[in-house]
Amino acid sequence: DLAAWNALLDDARKREAAGMNALRSAFFGRDTDPHAIRAAQDNAVLAGLAGLIDFHVGDIRSLDHAPGTQDDDARNGLVVCNPPYDARLAADPALYRALGDALKRATPQWRASLLCGDAELAFATGLRAQKKYQVFNGAIECTLIVCDPIAPAQRRRTDESGAEIAPTLSEGAQMVANRLRKNLHKLKRWREREGITCYRAYDADIPEDVHPADETHAAETRPRIFLPVQEYAAPADIPENVQRRRLNELLAAAREVFAVPRENVALKTRSRGKGGSKYGTMDSRGEFVTVREGDVLLRVNLFDYLDTGLFLDHRPMRLRIAEEAQDTRFLNLFGYTGAATVHAAVGGARLTTTVDLSATYLEWCADNLRENDIGGTRHRLVQADALTWLEADTQQYDLIFCDPPTFSNSKRAQDFDVQAQHVRLLRAAVARLDERGVLYFSNNFRRFRLDEAAVGEFARVEDISARTIPPDFERDARIHRCWRLQRKA
Repeated sequence: DLAAWNALLDDARKREAAGMNALRSAFFGRDTDPHAIRAAQDNAVLAGLAGLIDFHVGDIRSLDHAPGTQDDDARNGLVVCNPPYDARLAADPALYRALGDALKRATPQWRASLLCGDAELAFATGLRAQKKYQVFNGAIECTLIVCDPIAPAQRRRTDESGAEIAPTLSEGAQMVANRLRKNLHKLKRWREREGITCYRAYDADIPEDVHPADETHAAETRPRIFLPVQEYAAPADIPENVQRRRLNELLAAAREVFAVPRENVALKTRSRGKGGSKYGTMDSRGEFVTVREGDVLLRVNLFDYLDTGLFLDHRPMRLRIAEEAQDTRFLNLFGYTGAATVHAAVGGARLTTTVDLSATYLEWCADNLRENDIGGTRHRLVQADALTWLEADTQQYDLIFCDPPTFSNSKRAQDFDVQAQHVRLLRAAVARLDERGVLYFSNNFRRFRLDEAAVGEFARVEDISARTIPPDFERDARIHRCWRLQRKA
């Protein structure tokens, strides 16, 4: 029946056209290379799908809403992508990160299936995969990840009244915030009991594959709180964009937990140069803030220098000096900014002498003494190479604190290496002790080994390191070593 047959064909063609029109707004392709787009269009023609797929030349970074819509509330969809990854296409972790960011921004509730070059590149997307598969593209081993949805809804958070709190942190930042709150809760009773206002709040105690080796300290100078953050250079195999994401997540978490403005966060980046020297990226504000430690006030600079002027891990040692300083002659070798000297002076030391090669640090020490209304000739500041000066000095002291650097190669003094020269240094220091005097010797060189046989010839030695590590540094008890020395009879 030719008429009936033609009617059926006509109806089928109309339904086909209607279906194609419906599908035409449902398939989309994007690439930055116009040649690739033309090849894709040719393939669509050969497959009988001409006009069905909306191919577009564009960068993934410009994808700001779900394809086919003008808003972010698009219906559910599927994203498939095979980003560049072999040597010829020069796999770029930053591109993978841009892909992940674009999908979370434009199609958060869609599903994604991404064929990535390897597990590290898959991780660089920043997407949380529900499933991962190791597959081969020819001879190239790849990682296929499935994300469903692309950006899972964050856990619902409520305040004390039960009202929902809008999410403000990414998943990684929330992890850091949770750890910060846990650390603060753990240290709270100790901080309140001891009146601690400057402390370490975070020390890379989230696994390194999640976050880098960063430190976050807090300095509470009521009514303000400052956060000095030190970032240590990540291993070379960690993509730069991953480093940046981790650091930004840590900063966001710290600012939320402590409720501090951006200008109160002091970020410094440490890296190791030739010969082991440390370099840091710093600000230049010239701004000092005054903090309290025990019974003393100390000036710190949180922005301009690699270190702040106050080594927090030596807090117990300084407090011990304050307790033992009454009516003593106190000597501070390698005095830095003189925090130990101030504690000794406030603790009742009869005389203090602070020796350091840096005029800047000695001026800082003088400022710290003035901050506590201390001055005059009883508190001597000496700009000199500590070891050379010590071997020439003839005075006697009741209490000595010696905290040398690991090494020093200043042009104004002889080279110093604490491991190689500590016996000579301690011999000279013990010689300056009164008969009942005490020398506290410490350093932060993690591989340091005290030559007990050599030192034992002229001094009685006691390792007191465990008693000088404060609670906020107990996770890394190797932060410093400390010994108590006295002259042998």
